[in-house]
Amino acid sequence: MDNIIPLFGTSQPEIKVVKPSSFEEAQQAVDHLKSGCLVMCNVSELPFKLAQRIIDFLSGSIDILSGDVVKVGSGVFLYSLTEIEVAGFQDQRSA
Repeated sequence: MDNIIPLFGTSQPEIKVVKPSSFEEAQQAVDHLKSGCLVMCNVSELPFKLAQRIIDFLSGSIDILSGDVVKVGSGVFLYSLTEIEVAGFQDQRSA
């Protein structure tokens, strides 16, 4: 029975929500991406320069990993290595 393929895929991707308070915590988000999770990063309450630095780091990382990023709100971004379409946000692609 090893040759049976599920009709609707094996499992739903897990979404990790991260709200980094320092630049060092941004690496954890990249680690989640590498393990196959989607990452929703909220930097809306950080000082602008720190938030920009974290977003730049994550955007560069997702670019290197051939992923995608979608801005879903003010200071909130969804990072993915898979081709997952977020309904209603197709025109807001970032990075």
